[in-house]
Parts: sequence; C-alpha cells; structure tokens
Amino acid sequence: YVQDNLSWVVGFGILCILMVVALVIFLCGTTSYRYIVKDEGQSPFKRISGVFVAAARNWRANDWSVLDDKEEAYLNPPPNGSQQFRFLDKALLPSPISKGNGRPCSIDEVEEAKSVLRLVPIWATSLIFAIVFSQQGTFFTRQGATLDRSIGPSFVVPAASLQCFIYVCIIVFIPIYDGAFVPVARVMTGKPAGISMLQRIGIGLFISIVCIGVAALIERKRLKAALEHGLIDLPNVTIPMSIWWLLPQYALSGMAES
Repeated sequence: YVQDNLSWVVGFGILCILMVVALVIFLCGTTSYRYIVKDEGQSPFKRISGVFVAAARNWRANDWSVLDDKEEAYLNPPPNGSQQFRFLDKALLPSPISKGNGRPCSIDEVEEAKSVLRLVPIWATSLIFAIVFSQQGTFFTRQGATLDRSIGPSFVVPAASLQCFIYVCIIVFIPIYDGAFVPVARVMTGKPAGISMLQRIGIGLFISIVCIGVAALIERKRLKAALEHGLIDLPNVTIPMSIWWLLPQYALSGMAES
C-alpha cells in the first residue's frame, strides 16, 4: 500500500528501519542468551583450508611408503566416497615446509575437506532456485504493478501483496506433502521419509524451473496485450489484463519453497 500510494523509497525505508529496530532488540538480549563455548582447537575453516594447502604443497609427492598402517588402510582400499578427490590424499604426506612432525593433516581432516567438495554441486545448482526466489519481490511485483488490480469500483490490490499467496501455498502444500505424498512414497521406496533430502531439493529445483517458465508465458501474454492496445513503453498506464494471471507463478513458487 505504501509503495503504491507514496513511493517505493518510503516503502523500503520503513522496512529498513524495522530491520534496524529488530536488530537492536536482538542485540540487547545478548547478555542473557545461553550459549556454550567449545574449545575444539582449530576452526573448521582453518582445518579445511589446511588440507587444500597441504595437498597443493605435496602435489608432486609420490612416496606413499612413509604412511603408517592406519593411513595405508585408509588409502587401500578406500572407504565409501574416498575414491573421489584423491588429489587431497596427498595432504597426508610429509611436507618439508610444514612444522612439527611434517604431517599437517589427519585422515579425518582430509575426509572433512572431501565432504565440503561434495556439497559444491548442490550449492551450484541451488543458484537456480535463488534466481527464481529473487524474482518474487522484484520482477513479479513490477509485472503486477502494470496490470489491472481493481476489485470493485474503488479498491485496488497492492501489487506486492500477491506475495502472500506464496506463503498460503506453503501452508496448504506442507500438510498435503506430509499426509498424502510421504506415505505413498514410503511404500514405494521403503524410506521413512519417503524420499531423500537430495531428491526433495531436486524436486524443488524442478518446480522452480516450471515456475519461471510459466512466468515467461504470462509475461509474453502481458507484452502482447500491451502491444495490441498501443501501451508499449508506457509504464504508468494500466494494461487491460487482470493481475490474477500472476497467481500460477506465485503458487508454483510457494510449492518450490515448501
């Protein structure tokens, strides 16, 4: 309402002030929060980066005879997953640059670094969902601002308010997923959760792709309507097309998030 009747600057400014107030309230309670400090030595970031540094230092090393029995058992035969990223195994070898016993990394540290690398494909593909998610408050809202938003003779729907349908779809879809989909999938797969977390991520990414495809088709229809009525390059003029055409893409976005 503020964005439509005053300006976008005022709307975003109010949100910014509210976020600052929320942050101040949160920080005021830091003295009463309960937390536990665990002294685990090196931080995870330092351990993981140390593996990559050690592997880079030893990239020419080939003398595996210096390893002890435990490390040899780790390398041959390797455990599940350790066949991947074998170049990191060289972090187990002594390095003339390292200090102490010349063996800067343990087996657990090498496996920890490999686990992080295995997450990279998931992080990379999740960028697709991030692109779709960013459209909700930007492109989708600008689409709605150019369409017919009137309900009755006087009331006009704020374009940004359609984002509420995303959360309505989440509230509706989660019980359907837990009550209908999971039991059927549990019978088919034999897994307690029905499908794995990775499969859930994949389905969410697929739905997000469908969502942006539907948004493209609706945008094509919007531009066609603007062209037919001679409203191209007139952003302040209402296109004779109902804003409710945008509901499918908002609904699919909510399904992808849930």
